[in-house]
Amino acid sequence: IFPPLLFPSLQEDTTLKTVFGNWTLFAKILRASLYGVTSLHQEPCGGSKTNAWKWSFQQVTPGSIAWAAVIAIFLLSPDTEFPGSGVGKSSTINYKDLFFQYKKLLITKWETKRIKNITTNINRYVFGVAKLSTSIDPAGAEDFSEEINRAMLALDMETDSEEDTPLVLSALSSVPSAVPV
Repeated sequence: IFPPLLFPSLQEDTTLKTVFGNWTLFAKILRASLYGVTSLHQEPCGGSKTNAWKWSFQQVTPGSIAWAAVIAIFLLSPDTEFPGSGVGKSSTINYKDLFFQYKKLLITKWETKRIKNITTNINRYVFGVAKLSTSIDPAGAEDFSEEINRAMLALDMETDSEEDTPLVLSALSSVPSAVPV
């Protein structure tokens, strides 16, 4: 799930403390996608409207970093097309699951110093220092990390409260089934 390309110097860190540390790769993928491949050699200038402008994309999000990581994996895989199913035909890599796992990890760790440093570096590379805005929430228009953390904690609970049990049983009893409830 964490190939070496996600780590600085392409060296896998078994502690996973430096995962997503290869931020330059992700920044280049995002810059090329948002401003065109030539933006990797020169500053974007006038002309056709860029994807960044079309999409009002002003700074990176957990989803954009996860997307760039998955694109990097896909480009280095033996797969020749990006599958609609999310699973590579030749590699059998489940790109869809990778994306969701990476995004979940980034969302839950978004406020940590390490991820903040990575996002700051990517934002500087992609958008330039002058275009950084502190008024925009780095996770997008709304910050759902607290709600997501709360939901993840609730789903990790080993026992349901007695209050929840009747709702589940009553919902199950109304569903036709071959197995008696």
